[in-house]
Amino acid sequence: MVVTTDAKNWRGLFSDVFGLLFALAWATRGAQAARLPLVPVLLVIALVSLPLLAGFVHRDIILRHPEVPGDRELMRKVKIMRIVLITAASWWAHATHHMPLFLPLLGIVIGLSYLPLGKALNEPVHYVVGSVIVSVSVLSFLLQEPLHMEVAGFGTAIAIWLGCVARLWRSGIVFRSPSGAALPQ
Repeated sequence: MVVTTDAKNWRGLFSDVFGLLFALAWATRGAQAARLPLVPVLLVIALVSLPLLAGFVHRDIILRHPEVPGDRELMRKVKIMRIVLITAASWWAHATHHMPLFLPLLGIVIGLSYLPLGKALNEPVHYVVGSVIVSVSVLSFLLQEPLHMEVAGFGTAIAIWLGCVARLWRSGIVFRSPSGAALPQ
């Protein structure tokens, strides 16, 4: 559903920027685990993230077509739950000397938090992204280190990026090919 408002949606934009930064952190962690050179990895991340950032700026600030929460109270509860569970996972991983398991645990918490956000925002893309992040995080527990960090890092980042593309697409933002032609919808 496309909604137009009189106000620029800075809060929504900051939330989307935080999501892109989260994807950046996950992709960087996956690259570190894979021992990939940092500069080319950051270049690829920028090539993916900057067009998405431009799309969110265009949608939220220029067009003023924000994602409108249908249930603000649920969103508030999800944010609180996220902070509590991330703190608990961090504490547990540190206290039990299992810090390598923290990022997959973080992925599970974040992925699970996408599910109620899908309901709060009436955005089915969040259900898919959350399910993929949880699946990738659980799968990564079955793998040996450093492979589990590569899978968790790259898998989570790719899920977030593809979710951003889908959300922008559903918002009516048209992506263009390098030749400038609109991609088919």
